[in-house]
Amino acid sequence: MTHIIEVNQLRKSFGTLDVLKQVTFNVEPGEVIAVIGPSGSGKSTMLRSLIHLEDISGGTIRIQGQALAENGSYAGAADIRKITDRMGMVFQHFNLFPHLTVQANLELAPKTLKKESSAIIRQRSLELLGKVGLSDKADAYPANLSGGQKQRVAIARAL
Repeated sequence: MTHIIEVNQLRKSFGTLDVLKQVTFNVEPGEVIAVIGPSGSGKSTMLRSLIHLEDISGGTIRIQGQALAENGSYAGAADIRKITDRMGMVFQHFNLFPHLTVQANLELAPKTLKKESSAIIRQRSLELLGKVGLSDKADAYPANLSGGQKQRVAIARAL
C-alpha cells in the first residue's frame, strides 16, 4: 500500500538551531493524525516543509509515492507543482486578505495560478462555502466575521 505521506529522517535547521531532528512518520489512506507539542517545537515548520513553503536541510518527503524531496534535495519545479497543487494548509492566523470579500479570497488562487474559467471558479467557491456553512457570507469581508467563521473560510480556501 502506498502511504499518503511518507517522511523519513526529515531535518531542518535555522543556522545552528536544529528545529527538526530526524523526524520520521507515515500517514495511511483514511488516517487522521494530530501533531502536538509545545510552542517552538517545530510543528509548523514540519507542516510548511511538507508543502514546500520551507526548505528542508535533509531527509525525504513522499506524497502518494512521489518524491517531493529526496535526501534533502527537492524535486524539480514542475514535479513540486504537480505534487503540491492538491495540498493546502490552514494557517494559524488564517491569512485572509482583508480588502477582499470571502468569495474573492477563495477565488484568488484558482484565478491567478490555475487560470480556470470564472464561472467554474465561482461555482466551486460557492459550493465550498456551503460545505463549511457560510453560503450567506460570500460577500462579507473578513473583518465582519468571527474567528470561527474566518477559520472556516480558510478551510474552504485550502480545499
